[in-house]
Amino acid sequence: MSTTPTWFGSDGRRLFGVVHLPEGDHARAGIVLCPSMGKEHVDTYRGLKLLAQELAAAGFAVLRFDYLGVGDSGGDQNDAAAMDGWLASIGDAVSLVRSLGCTTVSAVGLRAGALLLDRAADAVGPLHTVVLWDPVPRGRAYLREQQALYRLGVGTDTVGTDTDDTDLHTIGHSLSTEAAAALSALELTAASPAVSQWIFALRDGYSSPRLDKAIERSGATVRHVGTMTEFVTPESFLVPLPNTAIRAVVDILDGAHDSARDCAVEFTPTTSVTHQAGDGSTFTEHIESIGAHGLFGIRSTPVGTPDSAPTLVFCATANDTRTGPARLWVELAREAARSGASALRFDRRGTGESEVVRADEHTPIYSAESADDVVAAARAAHADPRRVVLTGICSGSWNAAHAATEIGAGGAVMVNAIAWSWKRKKSTQGEIDPADLGIPRSDPAWQKTPRARIKNALQTHLPYRAWRLLGVRGVTQVPEVILRSLADNDVDATVILAPADHRWFVDQRGPEGLTRIQRRSGTVPLIVSAPVGDHSAYHADMRRTIISSVLARTIEPQRQQVTA
Repeated sequence: MSTTPTWFGSDGRRLFGVVHLPEGDHARAGIVLCPSMGKEHVDTYRGLKLLAQELAAAGFAVLRFDYLGVGDSGGDQNDAAAMDGWLASIGDAVSLVRSLGCTTVSAVGLRAGALLLDRAADAVGPLHTVVLWDPVPRGRAYLREQQALYRLGVGTDTVGTDTDDTDLHTIGHSLSTEAAAALSALELTAASPAVSQWIFALRDGYSSPRLDKAIERSGATVRHVGTMTEFVTPESFLVPLPNTAIRAVVDILDGAHDSARDCAVEFTPTTSVTHQAGDGSTFTEHIESIGAHGLFGIRSTPVGTPDSAPTLVFCATANDTRTGPARLWVELAREAARSGASALRFDRRGTGESEVVRADEHTPIYSAESADDVVAAARAAHADPRRVVLTGICSGSWNAAHAATEIGAGGAVMVNAIAWSWKRKKSTQGEIDPADLGIPRSDPAWQKTPRARIKNALQTHLPYRAWRLLGVRGVTQVPEVILRSLADNDVDATVILAPADHRWFVDQRGPEGLTRIQRRSGTVPLIVSAPVGDHSAYHADMRRTIISSVLARTIEPQRQQVTA
């Protein structure tokens, strides 16, 4: 089997996708996988890749892709005409699969992707089989649910500020009011005559009156595939793969194509593409393989960029892909490219497009592998390490600081860092206990525990030198430990903190450490305290703070050095 990333689509609609082909030069049929939206898109990313792998092993040619304005595809996620772009993206995906040589094409839509596929079916048909996998019955209910999760887990937006933000935000996605209205208006029908066979692949025990009506009206086949809750709404950032459900979807498509004709398939990928921004400016993006382990990466560069231009390197958090929260790294990379710099976003092993997916895989937050991977990406970013600036959120910030000190980078931007010790506990490489990471515990019940009382007493009364020694040994988290290493290696450090993370920084005696660093080196890291925002940087205002701070603190100064 082969797995090949590519760009495809028209000049005004450049899309990112990955083609999976079976062994040999023939396929039973072609299958398009339509992902969900927002955080569900990120959480289910590896699961859809595993599905594609399994389908390719069963003899199908498969395409996974990002909608216009989503993931690594071109376009603005806040576009007023985003719905038209999403539907057109499905058409482009089907066209690509047909261009491989597949005369028979089927499709799978997951969650909100099922809604979009249902609406697009008339325009992209004929389709042999459409599988609506754990489908969203109605756009309005789905969007309300996603907004509620955003308010509960992220907070409210600052509407009417200098940004005049009237967009609607969910965890992992922003939509214009026009796109939100268009998504709200969608309702599942499974009625298009362009589809020969509709199949509902439902989670066990799921019931919805609207879904039941759609099934009854369409006469579609219903199959139950097992549990889906932990896959689409996981309790943490570590998403378990629904192996039973994936196997069931493979079996459904395998059975639906018993009589399908073999197709001779051939594919030549497009690895470089030129994007045009809304203001008419252009930049290029190139798919590349990084380091000895062939990490997946995408490099954004301005047209005709000089070798001396600085390069940003983005370190993803936990199991997230290279796109970052709510597409942050993609948008920042492209803004950097439009400003004359380069940017490299990549997937460490066991995430995104790097390595094949294993049914039993567990990718820890911190590991020796991830530390090695970010160093490899930093070395590949630019021949001159002083032209490299690394940035990441939470665990990504730790990896950014590690690589910056390792290669002697020009800068590191640490966003919402909570791990300030170089020593990582074994617990962070297996099942995660937040207490072992040193994450602030606001639960009043926890504050009454002996562990909390001892820690609070040490924070308040222990002499700072002894407190710092505990940080060096990894017993607690002391900001000076990493920030001093960056200063000693002449790395220009910036720390961006959401309100809760700033309180954590102060509680861990960060200001005392800054004073000691200034006395020692004459310089001090810049601390940017965001007025509002969340730890994971899903909040729209937090993302704006990160973009403006990174560009102002790292890109512009380095550009001035280049042109001086």
